[in-house]
Amino acid sequence: MSIIPGVEIARLTGPMILGYMWSYMLYGVLLVQIYMYTELFPTDRPGLKLLVWVDFFFETVFTVLMTIAAWSMFGDGWGNPAILLQLNWTWGVMPLLSGILSGLAQGFYIWRIWHLTKSFWIPVPITLAVLAQLGGLWWFGIKWNIGLWHVSVLPPLSGGVTVWLAGSAVCDVLITIALTAVLWRRKKETKFSETSGILNRLIRLSIETGALTSITATVEVILWLGWEEFNYHFTLFLMLGKMYSNVLMATLNCRNPIFLKGSSNSQGVVNSQGGTTSIGHVNPPLQPAFWSEPNDRPRVPVVNAVRGVHVSRNIYVDNSTDSIVMTNFNLGAPRDDVEKGSVGKL
Repeated sequence: MSIIPGVEIARLTGPMILGYMWSYMLYGVLLVQIYMYTELFPTDRPGLKLLVWVDFFFETVFTVLMTIAAWSMFGDGWGNPAILLQLNWTWGVMPLLSGILSGLAQGFYIWRIWHLTKSFWIPVPITLAVLAQLGGLWWFGIKWNIGLWHVSVLPPLSGGVTVWLAGSAVCDVLITIALTAVLWRRKKETKFSETSGILNRLIRLSIETGALTSITATVEVILWLGWEEFNYHFTLFLMLGKMYSNVLMATLNCRNPIFLKGSSNSQGVVNSQGGTTSIGHVNPPLQPAFWSEPNDRPRVPVVNAVRGVHVSRNIYVDNSTDSIVMTNFNLGAPRDDVEKGSVGKL
């Protein structure tokens, strides 16, 4: 029952509370993912580190502004019905930050597609779609700030919000399709079962992460168009930017062998005394990457000094541009892969 006749308070405040709580939860998940990234990949290329910390900075600013907005409504504004119609200034900044966060994640995937294909005919259309949806967002943000964040200003701005959210969903679908197609083509070209298995997992990861953000944006635009008079859409709005950030970090962290296992170069040793055979690993597990610079240093096979007959298998790299190398077979810490071709030699 509403305390104000004709106004369903629960449909206005309830979605906001859920959005605040779930957004804080996703921020906690993001903190864990960033900690994992700093521990697992301390030698990543500077561009990736900059992307991670810029994204984290904007997420932190968004979370601080969101906290101010929550306090304004449920702290200082508690019991004041006018606060439901007149939002505070933080709501003029948060949509713009959400667009920046989605743009960072989508830009990373566009760069990744270009890095794999070395072609502009796929990345350029997706980039134009991203710029179009960001244009709708910034048009909405300017008009929304001119209207001083009063909810009565929102209905005339429905077009800009729709372009932003629908465009974001379309971009995510296009990115998912492009990445899946590129990885599937590489899978068909490879002759190694280990590489094929890794590519299968990469394809599945691309589909899952793309589906998460595109479905969220689609549901948000449906809630916006179908129940504009209520605040249902604010629940997903408060979460959307953090979903993009978590998807980005999950993509970077999946390079760790814990999440993406493979096989390594093995050595078999025949003992001259008893004839027994033991298997040892001299190289790190296979792991994918599409974000490192080519490493053309020669691979030096490692031979352990053992007594008896020593049998080893070495995999070398041929600089072909038609397929993909999934790892560097160097001793020590695992390194990123490169986008050069591979030919196995026994």
